[in-house]
Amino acid sequence: MHDTALRNHVLGTVSPVVRYGLWEMQYTSVTHAMLEVSAITYLMGRGYDFPTARRIVESWEVHESFPPYQLTPGYRR
Repeated sequence: MHDTALRNHVLGTVSPVVRYGLWEMQYTSVTHAMLEVSAITYLMGRGYDFPTARRIVESWEVHESFPPYQLTPGYRR
């Protein structure tokens, strides 16, 4: 059984996040982009819209990383 409306809603909701992640990968790393889009999508599931979720996640970055889950050279705890 396929629910076309559900499919369209889900994929339409996450498509901007996927496009953003593909763009972000070009300037950071796959790991960083995956962490970022996963966190954004999680927040969207909690009720935040994409722009707000993206701003929140961006505010967590330290030198283009997410310590302690992703460290960049020179980062100290």
